[in-house]
Amino acid sequence: GLGESAILLSGQMDARNDGWHLSLDGDVSRITPDHLLSIWPEGAAVKPRQWVSKNLPSGLLRDINFAVRLRPHQKPVLAADFDFQDSTVHFMRSMPPVTGAAGHASLFGNRFVVSASAGQIVAEQGGSIDVTGTSFIIPDISIRKEAPGIVRVAGTGPVTAVMSLLNRPPLSVLKGTPLPVDLARGQTNVAGTISLPLKSRLKFDEINFHLTGGVSTVSSDVLVPGHVMVAEDLELSGDDTQIILSGQGFIDDIPASVRWRQPLGRDARKASRVEGTVELSQKTVETFQIGLPDGSVSGVGSGQFSLDLAPGQAPLLQLESDLRGLRLSLPEIGWLKPAEADGFLQLSGTLGTQARIEKLSLKGAGLTATGTVLTRVEGGLERALFSSVRMGNWLDARVEMIGRGSAAPVIRLQGGTLDMRRADFGASSAGGSGGGGSSGPIDVRLDRLQVTDTIALSDFTGAFQTTGGMQGDFAGLVNGQTRVTGSMIPQPGGSAFRIRSDDAGGVFRSSGILRQGQGGDFNLTLVPDKQPGQFRGQLRVTDTKVKDAPAIAALINSISLIGLLDELSGQGIQFTEVDAKFVLGPSRLTLVSSSAVGPSIGISMDGVYEVPTGQLNMQGVISPVYLLNSIGSVLTRKGEGVLGFSYTLRGTSDEPSVSVNPLSALAPGILREIFRAPPPTVPGEEPKEERSPSWSDGAATGR
Repeated sequence: GLGESAILLSGQMDARNDGWHLSLDGDVSRITPDHLLSIWPEGAAVKPRQWVSKNLPSGLLRDINFAVRLRPHQKPVLAADFDFQDSTVHFMRSMPPVTGAAGHASLFGNRFVVSASAGQIVAEQGGSIDVTGTSFIIPDISIRKEAPGIVRVAGTGPVTAVMSLLNRPPLSVLKGTPLPVDLARGQTNVAGTISLPLKSRLKFDEINFHLTGGVSTVSSDVLVPGHVMVAEDLELSGDDTQIILSGQGFIDDIPASVRWRQPLGRDARKASRVEGTVELSQKTVETFQIGLPDGSVSGVGSGQFSLDLAPGQAPLLQLESDLRGLRLSLPEIGWLKPAEADGFLQLSGTLGTQARIEKLSLKGAGLTATGTVLTRVEGGLERALFSSVRMGNWLDARVEMIGRGSAAPVIRLQGGTLDMRRADFGASSAGGSGGGGSSGPIDVRLDRLQVTDTIALSDFTGAFQTTGGMQGDFAGLVNGQTRVTGSMIPQPGGSAFRIRSDDAGGVFRSSGILRQGQGGDFNLTLVPDKQPGQFRGQLRVTDTKVKDAPAIAALINSISLIGLLDELSGQGIQFTEVDAKFVLGPSRLTLVSSSAVGPSIGISMDGVYEVPTGQLNMQGVISPVYLLNSIGSVLTRKGEGVLGFSYTLRGTSDEPSVSVNPLSALAPGILREIFRAPPPTVPGEEPKEERSPSWSDGAATGR
């Protein structure tokens, strides 16, 4: 006996023709590791003996069995096994020992195995890990130098404790990364294999391992900075190239599918990546404090995202989505993407105290925008600058959005062009549909605002509000020449315009409608018509002069008013009042009714003017000496005196052809209508009933 231990030996030795044969069997009921080593010959089973010496410093060994077989000309055959309990086991130099260990060890031939049926490892952080089921194997104890060793891992415990162990040398999976070992909370169970040489000073690339497992009741405020990620169950996997954590969960209250990956290895990037799919909705806008106006997002879509976490750098975010399922709206510019329509969203930027989107691309429902976004420290939009915004075929400009906390942002249109012929600008709110909501001011500085095919306002500036409809004041240069100011007023179906200038003649010249006007006060109202890009207008001009106008000269010449011709070619004919009602389309001016009166002449006119070509098809009455001729003309049209000549005006504005009916001057003003042709047809309206042929057919003509 040895202390309280009893050693029982039995054996047989035979001398045979080929030599001595020895068979020896023994067992020990219980013994301490120190006692075992004292009876273990140093030259027998060197590797297992060394392992027990270094890695099993304490505890109690029970039911020890061993056997030795010696045959001539053969290596000795050894076999042994024992149970251990209440032991401390060192299974890897770099790891804390297994305490409270119990299990079984066996040696057969050259294979040595130690298996744990109980035990735990207390990590530096996170608590302890139950390693029941873990085993250590030396496949070949005959290899004396750097023999391979295998650890079959089975562990259950907190995620922090597992990461704490994995972050110890030589693995050091989080070394050089911005991630702490307590990157997530939860319980994990893990299984795997570690292969390593039995030597001191191991290097990472000398270790091969693979791990799989699951993590339950997970939460982390590290993987998505500034937000809490939670999940009921995640999958854990890893090897000597990477560690991966993946599954379904929530980022705050937003459903998401996530996959965290940390590359491993000497040359691996120290940045880890979180990627997956996240819900896109109004709740997402609120959760991440993106700062979009209330009501601009509804419905539910999804986006694919990635988040790179690199040492010394702000987290880098990338997101992409087809926007299906999301209804997006910017009523300030009349844009709406239905939920069922596809689109495209791509953004990349950094998260941190202030999120900064370095690149944002948005396409959908005719809108294409590219820009950058900066959020406030306290959340919400600071500033969004879109270097290029294209809306259908009517808007091409730079757009800036300035956050105002909980209030709707300021929108600034800078540079570029806006085409009112095709625009839906403000139409969504003009009829009251958007009037009750909160909307921010719109400041506009455009290179050009296109009104018709040939009329544009350059250097256009304006300040507008959209609450209750698009409204505000603006200014610009008509075709880059004459300055006008105006107001935009909400109307059903769009916005109306009031335009003013103190140089009516300049406005006419710049617009190409009447190139010979001079001076005068100009007041114009344009109201959107039923036809897209078409306006109904009322014009009033006071105290303007017309000089060297070919159409008026031809008209005056046709009735031989020599004095007026001299006046026209000299200082110009004075008109005290000009009034007109018309319909302005993209390329046509339909003059419904108009009058121009002055001391020396009165003119009424209606008809069609083709703006691009300058083609005229007009009719009306010219009344000479209008100051006297208008006395008693209560029953005539404005601009027509008691004595007046009916005329038609065709051709171009530079070379018109005039036809005058001299008999019309003999008819009282009230009967003059019989000399007129039918009024012009307004585009988009049914033509009026045809009248009888005018008496002007076959009348004298003049140039």
